[in-house]
Amino acid sequence: MKKLSSLFLALFLTMALALPVWAQTDSSQKSGEVKVELTKEQQEELSKLHDEILQKKFEMIDKHVEFGVISKEKGEKIKEKLRQKAEKMKKDGMMKMPYKSKCKCDDDGDQD
Repeated sequence: MKKLSSLFLALFLTMALALPVWAQTDSSQKSGEVKVELTKEQQEELSKLHDEILQKKFEMIDKHVEFGVISKEKGEKIKEKLRQKAEKMKKDGMMKMPYKSKCKCDDDGDQD
């Protein structure tokens, strides 16, 4: 019985010491964020692409309004939110991703 208690105590202490290190390592890997500074050229290129995407989204919203899927008021609210997000991205230097990736890929593109 004493050996079993000692074994559980040793296991508990090992886990207590290893868990914080494991949690810290895991959270830093999950973020996957790399600190990159975009050049003015790169920001302009991304801005142009985002503007094109934004215009297409506006067209889709207008079609949804036209077909009666959503009300005109709701369509305008959606467009205003999209405009606000686009302005914030430009202000932040085009560094915020306008979408969240659901792919759990590593840097090589291989899925886990």
